[in-house]
Amino acid sequence: MMKKSAVMLEIGRDVVVLAGGIALVLVTPWLNTKGDQEVTGALLIYGLVLAGTALWAMDGASRPSHWVHLVVGILVLISPWMLQFPAGVGTADLVAVIVGIAATVAGVLGILAVRRARIQTPPTQVKRGSYLSW
Repeated sequence: MMKKSAVMLEIGRDVVVLAGGIALVLVTPWLNTKGDQEVTGALLIYGLVLAGTALWAMDGASRPSHWVHLVVGILVLISPWMLQFPAGVGTADLVAVIVGIAATVAGVLGILAVRRARIQTPPTQVKRGSYLSW
């Protein structure tokens, strides 16, 4: 069972990813993308995926969500270069990089927290005479 502080940190990381996803969805229509529909569409989809994975992570039974946050965060972070955003859309670049960094950091911190919890949890002791002891 997780401590209350660990649960709050977990929720905090998920809220950061959720806020980043919502921000991408809400801000994208006002970003100057020079009419490039591919950039607008990609940012909207990334925002929806981030918000969706954050809500999925808040379910509690979804520990692979840290890895999903990491992968999607990296995709959002490198999207200005991967999708070759047109010149002059610096604000769209900046928003994608900031949200990508936030999601990536949240994913990495979540993965490290799970690994740290596994290391600190002592193995379960098996009593002598139980059916599991050899």
